[in-house]
Order: sequence, then C-alpha cells, then structure tokens
Amino acid sequence: MPRVLMRYAVAAALVAGASLSPALATFHLMAIQEVFPGTRANPQAQFVMLRMTGSGQNFLGTNSTFLEVQDASGAPLGRFGSFDHNLSNGGTIGCSYPSCPAVIIGTSAAQTLFGFSFDQIVDAQAGHVALPLAGGRLCYGYALGIVDCVAWGQFTGSNITSTINGCDGNFGSPAAALALDFALTRGTFNCLAAENSTDFSNGFPRPVADSGANSNVDGDGDGLIAVLDCSDSDATSLYFPVEVAGDGVSAGTSTTVSWDSQASVTGTSTRYDVVTGLVSDLLSSNSYTAATCLQSGINGLSVADPRPDPVIGEVFYYLIRAASGCGKGTFGDSSLVPDPRDALDAPTGPCP
Repeated sequence: MPRVLMRYAVAAALVAGASLSPALATFHLMAIQEVFPGTRANPQAQFVMLRMTGSGQNFLGTNSTFLEVQDASGAPLGRFGSFDHNLSNGGTIGCSYPSCPAVIIGTSAAQTLFGFSFDQIVDAQAGHVALPLAGGRLCYGYALGIVDCVAWGQFTGSNITSTINGCDGNFGSPAAALALDFALTRGTFNCLAAENSTDFSNGFPRPVADSGANSNVDGDGDGLIAVLDCSDSDATSLYFPVEVAGDGVSAGTSTTVSWDSQASVTGTSTRYDVVTGLVSDLLSSNSYTAATCLQSGINGLSVADPRPDPVIGEVFYYLIRAASGCGKGTFGDSSLVPDPRDALDAPTGPCP
C-alpha cells in the first residue's frame, strides 16, 4: 500500500548556536533540522523537519520545493517527498531563526506514531524513497537549485553543492550514520561555515507540535517524548524493550553468554533473561518445552553458564530477552504460525 507523505506548519523549537547571513531572508530558504529514520519497532515511521530562517518562507507549493535522497556513493535514489501547496503565513511574520515555524514531511507511519494531523497532506505518491541508514545524503531545494544538504555515515560522494542562498555550499564531512530510534538533529547552523560532522548529532526526536497533536510532553524528563516513551512517569525507562542483538558465546575454562546493551534506547532499568536447552530436544519436540531459565533479571551484558560441556553430539542453545520497568520484550520471533517462541515469552515461561 502506498505510504502517505504529509506536511505540517508547526510551532517553533529552539536550536542552539545559530548564525545567519543577511542572504537568508527570502521565502525559499530553510535549514534541515531533523532527519528521523524511524524506530526499531516501526522503521517505516520516517520524517524530515525543516526550519524557516526568516519571515515569508511559506511559498513551498508555488516553488515546487522537494527533498532529494542520495545513496552512500552520492548516486540519486529519488525524492523523499515534495510540497504541493503553500503554507499559511501565520506565525512567520517578523520571526527570526531559530524561533520561526518548522515544516515536517513524513510517511503515514510517522503520522500514526506521532499523532500528526492530516490537515495538510502533501501527496500520496507511491515513489517515496526510504532514508538509507548506513550512509547517504538529503538535500532540500526547489526548481532553481539546492538550499541545504546533510550527509551522514558512510557517504563518500561530493558534499559540495552550488546553492542559491548565498551560503558556502560546502557541507563538510558526513555526520554520524542514521540510527533507528534517534533523529539526526542540527545543533548549530552557520550559513557560511557549514560542517555536517559537527553541526548534526543523533538524539531523541522532537518533531514540533502541530495544532493540538503531539505536544512533545516529556513528563519524566528523560529526553524521550511521551508519545514514544513506554512510561513517561519513569525516567529509567525509555522505548519498550526490543529483540536483543549481538548475542555471542565464548568458551574456555568456562562458558560465557554475552549480548549488546539496550540501555541507551530502553533505559537504565533494563535487565536481561537467558533461557537455554539442548538442540536435540528442540528438534525432537519442535518446541521449547524443555527450555530452562539460565538466569533472569541480569544487570549486565553477560552471564556464565556453570554447567559442564554437553556430551559429544549435543549442543546447547541460548536465547536472550530484554526487560525494563515497562515490561518484558521478547526472546525473538520466527516465521512459524503458531510461533513456538511465544511459549517462552508467556507468564508461565521458564523465565517468568
């Protein structure tokens, strides 16, 4: 099903370290503010937020403004989106950067996730291009040329563009790679000294409020807005736990199971459960009924298995689940229906 792209004229948010040249006073000039590639639970929920740099920059449809995406080599992938009508002039008169309104264009999944209004739909084109995580570049422009660009991650193409806004046009080295659950966010804007690698960094998304929707409330002050926070009254919990990555087993004088931390995404309350069993039992029963809990509530990134090595011809398996103050994640999902791993996640599972 085609994903719907949308645009919003939204309230302002402050950005530190702003510096502008007098050339940034015409209608078509905006700065890329946030690039959000989605969450791990919902990678389709992508948006880009632009920030007006002065009064009267609301003629987006008249000038067919757009967002173009390039891959890591600099080759064009297509448009993230384009604008089909002008914004209201309300809120732009007399403003100056960074207190001017913002504009958001995003997918229908982002609309659902953040509660954006559909009052200002741009289009429902099927040709929406997803933002490449590992490396790429996004440029904002219109019929006469490019206004602003940001490159990230493993981008190796040219990041120098002839711009129409009187700025340098050299956007420097790429910023950090896009990361699910985080927005690549501008912290500094200087028209004559752009440097993507220092002007942008990954942080929790803060799309600006749009007429009663998504108010960017952060009740527990942990930096993650309530619409994304699994418990906005608990500063030790952020996103709801997802599948654990980076699983590994090392053997020597003892066997140690290890995994990657989720704490930067799910919060400091995150703990881990490990179940284990014999592969032969799994194959014979096609289920995890013989699985046992190696340890639950682990406050760390590894656990030792005190059991002796399995007999020749047998193999131990291990599955790891994250949990936080919001609840327990999952030991993983298979393509089978019903999924045999569901029994591990049930309240009656081996690590309840």
